[in-house]
Amino acid sequence: MLPSLLVASLSLAAASWALHESDVGVVDWHTKLVGIPLQNTFHGDLILTTTTSNVFAALNATDGSIAWRSIHDDDDPIMAFDVYDHSNVALLSGHGGSTLRTYDTSTGHLLLERRLHNPTHARRHELQHVGITTGRSSVEGSTPLFVLTNGDTVSRIDSQSGDVVWTWSSPDQGSLVVYSHIRTTSDAVYAIGLAKSKTTYTLHVTTLSVANGSTIASVNIPANLATDTPGFVLLELPPSSLSTPGPCLTWLESSSIRAAVLTPGLKGQVQILPGVNYTRIQDIGLAGAGQFIAFAQSGSAHVMRYDGESLQLMWEFTDVAPSRTRTESHFAGSLSEDGEPRIASVYWSHANRQAIHQTFTPRLAEGKGQLTGYAFPFRTHEHGVIRHVTFDGRSSRTHETTRLLLTTSTGTLQLWKHDTLQWSREEALSTIRVAAFVPLPQPSASSDLSTGSTTGRRISNTVLSCIRRFSESVLQHLRTYTVSPSTRESGSARSSGALSTLYSDQFGFRQVIVAATTEGVLYGLDSSDGRVIWRRLFGLGWASDHVGGRVFPVKMYVLPEKVGRVVDGSQEETMKQTVVLVTQRRAHNTLVDTVVFEVDPLTGDDVRPLEDGESDTSRSRYGPLEGKDVIQGPMIEAFVVPDGQGTVAMLDEFLQVQLYPDTPATRASLARLAHSLHLVLPTRTSSIPSPGAGGDIDPSTRTLLVGHRLSFNDNVSTVHVAYPTWRIIFSPGETIRETIRNDKNIGQELSVGKVLGDRRTLYKYLNKHLRVVLTEAKGSGGQMGLEESSGSMCGLYVLDSVKGTVLYQVKLPAPEGRCDDVHAALVDHWLVYAYFEDGTGAGGDGTKGWRIVSVEMYEGKQPDDVTRSRELSSYSNATTDFMAYEQAYLIPYGVTALSTTSTRLGVTLKNLIVASRRHAVHSVPRRLLDPRRPLGKVSPAEAEEGLVTYDAVLPDDARLALSHNYEVANIRQIMSAPSRLESTSLVLAIGLDLFLTRVSPSGTFDVLSENFNKAQLVLTIGGLALAIGLVRPVVRRKQLRGRWYSV
Repeated sequence: MLPSLLVASLSLAAASWALHESDVGVVDWHTKLVGIPLQNTFHGDLILTTTTSNVFAALNATDGSIAWRSIHDDDDPIMAFDVYDHSNVALLSGHGGSTLRTYDTSTGHLLLERRLHNPTHARRHELQHVGITTGRSSVEGSTPLFVLTNGDTVSRIDSQSGDVVWTWSSPDQGSLVVYSHIRTTSDAVYAIGLAKSKTTYTLHVTTLSVANGSTIASVNIPANLATDTPGFVLLELPPSSLSTPGPCLTWLESSSIRAAVLTPGLKGQVQILPGVNYTRIQDIGLAGAGQFIAFAQSGSAHVMRYDGESLQLMWEFTDVAPSRTRTESHFAGSLSEDGEPRIASVYWSHANRQAIHQTFTPRLAEGKGQLTGYAFPFRTHEHGVIRHVTFDGRSSRTHETTRLLLTTSTGTLQLWKHDTLQWSREEALSTIRVAAFVPLPQPSASSDLSTGSTTGRRISNTVLSCIRRFSESVLQHLRTYTVSPSTRESGSARSSGALSTLYSDQFGFRQVIVAATTEGVLYGLDSSDGRVIWRRLFGLGWASDHVGGRVFPVKMYVLPEKVGRVVDGSQEETMKQTVVLVTQRRAHNTLVDTVVFEVDPLTGDDVRPLEDGESDTSRSRYGPLEGKDVIQGPMIEAFVVPDGQGTVAMLDEFLQVQLYPDTPATRASLARLAHSLHLVLPTRTSSIPSPGAGGDIDPSTRTLLVGHRLSFNDNVSTVHVAYPTWRIIFSPGETIRETIRNDKNIGQELSVGKVLGDRRTLYKYLNKHLRVVLTEAKGSGGQMGLEESSGSMCGLYVLDSVKGTVLYQVKLPAPEGRCDDVHAALVDHWLVYAYFEDGTGAGGDGTKGWRIVSVEMYEGKQPDDVTRSRELSSYSNATTDFMAYEQAYLIPYGVTALSTTSTRLGVTLKNLIVASRRHAVHSVPRRLLDPRRPLGKVSPAEAEEGLVTYDAVLPDDARLALSHNYEVANIRQIMSAPSRLESTSLVLAIGLDLFLTRVSPSGTFDVLSENFNKAQLVLTIGGLALAIGLVRPVVRRKQLRGRWYSV
């Protein structure tokens, strides 16, 4: 029984196996990213970096490729790292620095992993409370690692074995003093922290024995540090120094720099540098060489040096503050090949329209220094402003070899060698918020569009026009049968990146992916290879004038074809489409506005309707992309008015409808369609009567789901206003996480039923108003309509958005009190959701693991019942007349996102696309998830339907992995788009990485296979034509003779 079941299951999945090895990189692509850099450092030919995506990675400095990367979970944040023994790096991660790992810098191999404390017991502090450093001397061939964890514990760890040699804990356990930095000398370990008083911070230093961790001294250093930026710098002399004094603790207090030279006994005095008022001090990476930067109130920057006894002024950078002619200077330090410090200064010159780089080389023996510089063509209009600079001091011998690593405000990482850009990484792609597929025009259609459609006007003869179209169709089909899809895309579709040749391929695989990121960048990507076609930066409007802010994408819409024309008596439509992006602009002064951008997906040009007094020539393709302020405040909801004109409607916080574009035509369209529009909005209130509680008022906060319709009353408002029609009251503590619409157009579903083996029919329940609502309940409250529960639970509801009827609901467990592991997808009549069962719930079977539940909804209560749900009014009682088939399956991996495939006509079966925590993308055949799979032996009628015996565990088959050997990390969203082939769907996975591939759930039934014998087909047709030609005269003579003799 088991072998036959396995064979049947595998045969069902045969249509969606992963790609053949020869197709890898041809029909799919993978963009590997690391995230927005936080801290970068050069290490030979590698660049070590930590990112906002919680990734620790090494990049090749020669070409920018990823040498290796270590991806950490959200509950294991990266805290600090330090290089030791020139070839290894130690990393602290987890809350409070709970885990220590060491890696080989060249390969990324994990050498050591040690749990230092339970992360659930970690102490949280507002200040930095984790640090790591290495000892200067090796003990029995092993370099000791000294780590600071929880802000109150210092440990010495053997870097080879991971054994903890000793541990010291602060007597107050962080209640009074929070330690943030540690340094080691041959004599002692210095732990420096902050002790908070009523209004300021004071410094506290503790010295420990290197050998056994015993306390040598512990003192408070008189200081008054500001609570908002309590910064200080701990300076050391380089190892090459002849003298061996202790480190120097430097801080800024009352505009004066103060310093204290530390000794193991902590005996000494605080020194004050008089004469100059400073605003801040900055560690530029040369603290180990005894140097830092101090910014003076006069607008200059001073290079300060610790000589073993006191602080000395080495050099002055003049005019480093921002002004009308330049931006603020960014400083970075590094050591040259001979161990001498080098300091780089980079700023943008408004006058020269270039970036300026300066290198300061100190001459310590002479007490002087040398400043050299050059300009390089950084494109600030494409990549934003420079945020951080990392300097490779080993390359600073000459200008031509100097290397700079820039991190920009848009998340771009660039390496410059002198004035030449070596490589650039678009790390903002790891922060995509919303995206959309836009089909490209055919070459002929694009040519007509670009020439103003003059060709169509010149052909006045309808017959000639039909002949032209027929000849193009014949040539098109000849190319289809002689060239496979893979060959065509690897050739012509990737041949050129010029905008003039941005056309679709024969099968519609090449499209434009318009993606908006949280870093303020809008991208146009080529779906054939993932290449960036164009990029635009979001403008800030009025906030760009001395205010600043950020633009956060909310929703993206691809407007339908906007231009129609009549040629030779027949209606023709162009492929001109635009992308409308609805965003929220949050200015630094806390004001929030709703801004709409509209772009051409092929070029990224601004195609917003022209304002009064604005000309099309005033819009620059190279400047920031400016939008239209539609709402002066936050937006509650946005949707497209189904008028065929691409009208976008937005609700402000007063539930007033604002239109884009706002014209008399769009207002008339909204007025005509307002009665058919239904909105579902979540809201919160603090005074809602509890169901069944009579007149008593429950003072606890409740979450409501409220249905709305639109009305217009010119006595109250000049625009349409949403008013409530129904509401659902959730239990106390239950909040709405997400609302999911039917993510595929229900009109694309050509099949309205499923014929059973006994010739009866199950008619699909096709209700376009269905919504899935995911909730999270904290504490003791239960979900609406479910029994009370003492713990946290997750809720899933399927409801009709017109009248608020709950059609399906289920209570799911919440492991560790969170519902982030619940994912759902709804398409047509098929609902799929995944969750983690922790085995502790009352309704569970005690088995831990991930589950996928498949639910199919059909009309009536039995087969052959018909209610015409697609045409049925939502106010009819028959909308609740349906039956649901449901079945759960165990899956061997965690789920991060769910979606389904989509095709142009809806004929092809829909497969479930699953992103797993294995950093892979899987395609699960629809037949394996059929909830009607029989529990016992398959009957002949069920076998005729293609059903197989139910198995509780879905197969863990590597051939189901669409991503094959790619590591597609941290997928948050899966999108699918149809191609021109009904059999094939494009699938895009969005997360830390980007991955696109093709899926054919029912096989490529509309394309000939590559091994099809085309020559035999041609010879057969030719032989038949020849035979017809030879036989035709014989048949005619026979027919003629028959007529004569039949008379």
